Amino acid sequence: MSYDDLLETFPWTRYSKKMAAKIDRPRNAGHFTEEDAQKRGMRCVQGRDGFVVDGNAVALYWLIDPSDGVIVDAKFQAFGQSALIAAAEAACELLIRKNYDQAKRISAELLDIQLRDKPDTPAFPDETLGHLNLVIDAIDDAVEKCLDIPLSQQ
Repeated sequence: MSYDDLLETFPWTRYSKKMAAKIDRPRNAGHFTEEDAQKRGMRCVQGRDGFVVDGNAVALYWLIDPSDGVIVDAKFQAFGQSALIAAAEAACELLIRKNYDQAKRISAELLDIQLRDKPDTPAFPDETLGHLNLVIDAIDDAVEKCLDIPLSQQ
């Protein structure tokens, strides 16, 4: 580690205010069980990426309407750095009321834009961009488990 690395500020000080608020007060943290889904007449789908032993892992839990593929509710569990919590929280907010086909179009850039304070200033410092990719890969994993659900023709 170089001297310049030691003097660099901790990423937390470079997070946007929106990002810090998501970390401090995540509203979608948690999980759904099959029983939760059955009570609501929904299908429970899980998408995962990363490994706890590697220091970062995320699990997304969706309640999907089996008649049209719409994500009725979304929750997450994140294990790792705080930026992962913000990325997962932003993803859950974007996913609710979208169908799984729309969900697969969510990008890391869209998640970052969702948490920016200023349009030209990224919310995620460069060293935390990998957390966005973990969440996107977890979304892709969940989408793959939904392909048998018909989409609404509207």
